[in-house]
Amino acid sequence: MDALFELLRGLLPPNAGNSVGTFVSALLTFMVFTYIVGDNLFWRIAQHVLIGTVAAYAVVVAVHTLIIGQLLVPLAPQSFGRSDLSPNWTLAVPLALGLLLWTKVRPGKIWIGNLAVGFLLGVGAALALSGALLGTLAPQFDRTTQSLFEGIRLDMSPAEQLGIIVSNVVLVLGTLGALLAFHYVRGGQGPLARARDVLLVTWGTLGRGFIWITFGALFAGLVLSRVTLFVERVRFVLDALKIPIR
Repeated sequence: MDALFELLRGLLPPNAGNSVGTFVSALLTFMVFTYIVGDNLFWRIAQHVLIGTVAAYAVVVAVHTLIIGQLLVPLAPQSFGRSDLSPNWTLAVPLALGLLLWTKVRPGKIWIGNLAVGFLLGVGAALALSGALLGTLAPQFDRTTQSLFEGIRLDMSPAEQLGIIVSNVVLVLGTLGALLAFHYVRGGQGPLARARDVLLVTWGTLGRGFIWITFGALFAGLVLSRVTLFVERVRFVLDALKIPIR
């Protein structure tokens, strides 16, 4: 294989690889842009090339980085010429779980792989739950329970201090309102109960407004990122075609 690459390198002119790569990239970009006029053969070819490339890259990374680099080499370093390392026998557990997954290929042996699947689901659920609690709910709770005068310094002007206080008040009201937006209010009988219901409904409606503002900001950021990618690809195509950009 190395000899073939050396032969091609000798036959092709210098920087031919860059030119071919630019041509292929521009061609695939044009093929993707054809989806603007509707589903067509060129779009499908580009889509299949993308999916195949991503799948192949994922397999290569999984084999070389995970299976070989982080599992087999630490487990049996002498077999890979790493005599300076000692075997890490604790990695036999993930190796065994991975082998158990292969038993689900055969219909009669599916139950054997349920242990590995259950372990994966349990660990995944625990990580998702802990991530939601520690990464989202706990910081939000910490920010909500802070003092309304948090962040104020004596060297600030009155306008800056007022801005921080208003920001803290909006943070508390918005967080509690977002939680009350999912609260079901049952009509009370007495005047105090009706006043409480009105307060909860009003506050929950305000919370829905905060939720929609958040969704709008997230959607705007998503659209902006897609437009940025589109502009970058257009500039790439224009540069590939040697079209000057004013």
